[in-house]
Amino acid sequence: MKQVLESLLSLQDIDSQLQELESLKGDLPQQITRLDRGVAETKMQSETEKDKIRLYQTERAKTELEIKALQGRQQKYQAQLFEVKNNREYDAVTFEIEAVKEEIDKKESHVLELMDAEEQARKKVEASEASIKTLEDELAERRQVLEMRIQETEAQENALQARRDALVKKVQPRLLSSYNRIRQAKHGVAVVPVVRDGCCGGCFKQLPPQRVMEIRDMDRLILCEVCGRMLVWSEKESQLAAS
Repeated sequence: MKQVLESLLSLQDIDSQLQELESLKGDLPQQITRLDRGVAETKMQSETEKDKIRLYQTERAKTELEIKALQGRQQKYQAQLFEVKNNREYDAVTFEIEAVKEEIDKKESHVLELMDAEEQARKKVEASEASIKTLEDELAERRQVLEMRIQETEAQENALQARRDALVKKVQPRLLSSYNRIRQAKHGVAVVPVVRDGCCGGCFKQLPPQRVMEIRDMDRLILCEVCGRMLVWSEKESQLAAS
């Protein structure tokens, strides 16, 4: 059991070093994820506005054709004014001309509205494209910095990972599962040595002398009754406490 507990303590040391190497990356991975998402969302917004522009253009072309048709009708009615024979016919033709003119006015107003909407959409596209450029430049910069940091620590990280893989094989799956669960719950620290004056190295709660002796024997797994971490004896730590 002593060998297993020593393996767990070594495993904790390696995991702490790996965690420290990971911390050197800072929040760069999260920044890159956010920037990636920002680029994707902004591109989607840009495409939405481009779709609107195409719809506005299609609607405008259709309306302009309708205006031309109405103008043709208007010219036809105006020509008929020269052929009317009485006031009743004149009034009827004049009524048709006014109705067509009113319809033309409505459609011309609609064309102006479509042109304004298209212009607004184009401005949004331009703003989105500028934002995408800024985000992509920042994203490339963040990725470059992260890559540099990964390269700086890659050899050390690989060496630690190889040592970790070897240690894991020496620990029973049940204990390894407990170790991982406690480590996840306790901010990455699952195994701690007894430190100065017989205290838990995790929460620094004073341990009963008898419990310290049991931990020192290293013949069974003992958990801190306060923080729940695995307690082990470390000769190195005991020497530091004594000095």
